Amino acid sequence: MILDKIIRNLVKPATTEEPVSPECRLAICLYRLARGDYYYTLSEMSGLGTATIQGIVNEVCEAIVINLWSSSVSAHFPTSEEQVQEKIIDMEERWQFPCCWAAIDGCHISIKCPAGGGEAAKEYHNFKNFYSIVLMGLIDAKYRFIWASAGFPGNTHDSMILQATQLWKDINENDLIPTISKKIGNVEVGPLVVADSAFPFSTWLMKPYTCAILTPEERYFNYRLSRARMVTECAYGQLKGRFRVLHRKSECNEDTMKAITLACIVLHNICIECDEALPMQLDLSNNISGRRDRETVRQLLNMRSCARVKDTSVQAGKIRAALKEKVWKEKQGHGVC
Repeated sequence: MILDKIIRNLVKPATTEEPVSPECRLAICLYRLARGDYYYTLSEMSGLGTATIQGIVNEVCEAIVINLWSSSVSAHFPTSEEQVQEKIIDMEERWQFPCCWAAIDGCHISIKCPAGGGEAAKEYHNFKNFYSIVLMGLIDAKYRFIWASAGFPGNTHDSMILQATQLWKDINENDLIPTISKKIGNVEVGPLVVADSAFPFSTWLMKPYTCAILTPEERYFNYRLSRARMVTECAYGQLKGRFRVLHRKSECNEDTMKAITLACIVLHNICIECDEALPMQLDLSNNISGRRDRETVRQLLNMRSCARVKDTSVQAGKIRAALKEKVWKEKQGHGVC
């Protein structure tokens, strides 16, 4: 299936010798991504030159991103009210966090020291003490990437990366998320994305309480939010488990690693769609406790069209407080609200 979609980009005209077949090119690239072996190892296995192997991997990765990104990644981004509601039902059915349709987080992808030496490349040197680029991913309840951006230097803060993306502009200025809401208490709560404390606080981007001393209600809210946000950790774990080239220290530069990372995301989503086998220890969905019945969640969702709410920290605080009260009541046994 993958070969059929990218074969027009892999066919090379014959010059002085027989070109490497598209099938062989794809096989070399998939082996490199899955095993993470060095180029000279693949060169010895295939009988091709190291530079040839490197060129093949780069060409195939670019072809995968160009031809399959829209159908494998962008196609899962919800644009209508019905699609957003389905994402919310998935998240509440599996992870029991209300009104949430996705989670967002960043991940460091190792690269070699950029040109210019350590001083010139210090923006790529992250707090984990290696050179990297940042992969920022928006992930749904089924561990699929529905949006991603890669290539920002490893020393860049997650909040700055998100606010520099087109996604941030589209949501805040172009009404990318449908204006629907559910009334919780006295507050209208729209579709939410959950994130950790590094991200900005917004009416559509929910983060945990960060006080030094938390009340029991706030602590339980943070637990429920972290439980939903765990889909990002699981997705990155599956991504690096399937494609070991992202897990080990890389000899690639930032531009090459960006293309490789995006290609791995496409292949990760394809594996999920095709029910590709995954080791049990990497699949957290096999051990989900307290899973709710989907039809019950659908009946309780009850979202409707609404006016656009002014995005302020005060309004975001009201939404977080309403959600805190809701999940606390559920914990105390007052039923699902």
